[in-house]
Amino acid sequence: MVATPATRPVGRDERIDVPAAWRIKQFIAIGLIVLLSYYYNTVGWQGPPDETGPATKTLFDQVGFIILAGLVWLTTPTAGVIAMTTFQEAVRRRWMSALLAFAVIMLSLSTFFTWMQPGEEEKFLRDFGIGFIVIITLLMAIFLGASLVPPEIERRTIFTILSKPVNRLEFLIGKFMGLCLTLFLNLLFMSAMFLLSYAIFKVRREGWAGAMAIDINADHLGLRFDLANMGRALMLNYGQLTIMAALSLMLSLIVSHITAIVFCFIAYFGGQTSSYWEHLSGSGEGEKHAAEHLRGPVQGVVKALYFMLPRLDRFDVRERLVTDLPIAFNYMWKAFGSGLVYVAVLLTISYLIFSDREF
Repeated sequence: MVATPATRPVGRDERIDVPAAWRIKQFIAIGLIVLLSYYYNTVGWQGPPDETGPATKTLFDQVGFIILAGLVWLTTPTAGVIAMTTFQEAVRRRWMSALLAFAVIMLSLSTFFTWMQPGEEEKFLRDFGIGFIVIITLLMAIFLGASLVPPEIERRTIFTILSKPVNRLEFLIGKFMGLCLTLFLNLLFMSAMFLLSYAIFKVRREGWAGAMAIDINADHLGLRFDLANMGRALMLNYGQLTIMAALSLMLSLIVSHITAIVFCFIAYFGGQTSSYWEHLSGSGEGEKHAAEHLRGPVQGVVKALYFMLPRLDRFDVRERLVTDLPIAFNYMWKAFGSGLVYVAVLLTISYLIFSDREF
């Protein structure tokens, strides 16, 4: 008896045909990544050692460029269509619109809360604004990432999608890219609102000339320095959002919706304390003495937990914003490089799980 298209697995071994025009665009994008890699390996890695850590190049820095180029190469036109569809479905969700509206209102009114810390209004505003955006975008990444693929399976629309010339890898890449696009645009909108509110507060308080003046002997270097530093901090926040998006997407293929969300929050708070787990496990340089209090299986569990958790603490630079320390390019790429490695591992696991499902 011949199997019908509805009973045999679909979307598994189809060949991916990519138009030449699309490949040319991919080569251009990869060329830009190569130029960025060249800049980093020649000049960009040499940041201020006393502010951003030792000026060294690591393997993760180079692997990050390769993974970024690989994601560009795997994003086919079909994956692009799925990404745009995912984005459109995400912005039509009522809870997303309500959360974004709440965030915009709170950020536009953030200057009214500066009375809570008299004498340190600007530092309070920077810490409050960045922290609030981190929380809101984190909720979007986790809740939206955990609800992308399971509804397609429950409603059985996955049969319709994969019965077309759509590869399973294209489907997952498209879903992930659509989620990343949604998070990026929401983050961009909230960041613009907050930076505008901060600039207005600064200008009204010090005047245009005073706000734009640069004084190396002052506590900070003026409005332009603040806006540039906070912009880099928000870009780093996007890095941890992509990690949480990939993690929630992977967990949604393994466990239930609620369980995936709970595990994501546990991973987030665990990742924010990665330096603590590194200290306990004795995995860091000069930290071997810290493991003397851990014996036998406990030490092995802590060490395994440290290597499993994402290093999200590298993306949190609010302390640097409060103390007016610059966020250099080498610091940013070191965080992004390690984050891209984690994303690649999560997406690979997701594909292996998804490709083994019988549809």
